[in-house]
Amino acid sequence: MKTHIPLIIFSFCFFLFACKNAHTNNEKPVSETVVNSGNNKASNQHLAKRYAKLGIDTSTMDVLEALPIGSSAPAFSGIDQLGNTVSLESLTNNGPVVLIFYRGYWCPVCNRYLSDFAEGIPAIHAKGAKIVAITPELPDYANKTIEHTKLTIPVISDIDGSIMEAYKVKFKVSEEYQEKIRKGLQADIAETNGTEDAFLPVPATYIIDKDQKITYHFFDPNYSERASVEEILANL
Repeated sequence: MKTHIPLIIFSFCFFLFACKNAHTNNEKPVSETVVNSGNNKASNQHLAKRYAKLGIDTSTMDVLEALPIGSSAPAFSGIDQLGNTVSLESLTNNGPVVLIFYRGYWCPVCNRYLSDFAEGIPAIHAKGAKIVAITPELPDYANKTIEHTKLTIPVISDIDGSIMEAYKVKFKVSEEYQEKIRKGLQADIAETNGTEDAFLPVPATYIIDKDQKITYHFFDPNYSERASVEEILANL
């Protein structure tokens, strides 16, 4: 019996060393890897279903995420409905800017939100902030939105999508959703935007300070969810 003791001790020490080495190299059991892989797959499938319901083309399955708070806001410049050049630099000269994205004149949710938002513009201006709206629709359609909602802020038609891309809100619209809008709202998204392919923005809101840093964002691919005027005021 005594002759087996050294062998038992050696085996035990070898086992401890192997376990320690595995943890040191951050190795995970195969079962844990499989479980995580399954969870990720299920999560991606859930996200794809959610995106599809919102009209987002899921063929590439890009995850839509806001620019992080504290990061530098991408510079931009565009022409508003009055023909004036509007840039991030000019907007942030003396204070913060509230940057909002909306989808188009054909969108009932956008029209309701912008109409309510218009009533809160004086309160936002009273906080020393400027406001600008970005839309993918052509200027003629943007003017329809402005007339309908009584907006009194600069509205930039981002025809080439460069501002939407810079702020991570741009996505391709699924054909199913395009057809839904054609039948239900008698509007063609690509035609409204003057583009071959149909793209829309997440109707996000960013607050950017005078140092051109992002201090707040509201970012939800669900177009029925928007930043309220009260929330914007609380973050100025």
